[in-house]
Amino acid sequence: MKSKKWNSDIDTQVILYFNLEPRRIKFQSIKLCHWSPPSPGFIMFCCDGASVGNPGCAGFGVVIRDHLCQVLGVITGGNGIATNYIAEVYVVICVVEMAVTWGLQKILLCYDSKTVITEFENNKMPWFVRMRWYKARKQIQEICFLHNYRETKFAADTAAKKGAEMHAEQRQVYTGRPSFFTRVEYPNVDYYITC
Repeated sequence: MKSKKWNSDIDTQVILYFNLEPRRIKFQSIKLCHWSPPSPGFIMFCCDGASVGNPGCAGFGVVIRDHLCQVLGVITGGNGIATNYIAEVYVVICVVEMAVTWGLQKILLCYDSKTVITEFENNKMPWFVRMRWYKARKQIQEICFLHNYRETKFAADTAAKKGAEMHAEQRQVYTGRPSFFTRVEYPNVDYYITC
């Protein structure tokens, strides 16, 4: 045992049973988080990628909302066998290409992956999606990225897990709120994360 303990009863029992030295306690902090609706004229895409195993069966999920926070639709899709990172990159490409198909000019992509956001904001995304990004990006007037925590986008996480069950290139588009969403996030409501 070289790491810190979480100050749980089981940690104490193990330490006492094996007569080990005391360990430092790692305290969890609880952080408050929430999300706000997009500005009028923007369509918000709450994105998430998922992989069952890493690499494993991967998929993505997107929850589409307007400035009134209404769920306009949900997209789920499969990526085949891939890593979490690949699933997270492909969801951005899928959203931007879908926005072009729908003729949207102002979109907001909400994501919990700071790495993916930074790469796309700085045009340093992986080489295998670069041309698709440039082609779609030219046809959209404004793309904004917003980092948010997983706890404020659990509906997209649910959709991504459903997408991981699908075959590669299989997509499902739902209009409105699908029946498999037992709950959705609400704007300006406090959610909590543990750090």
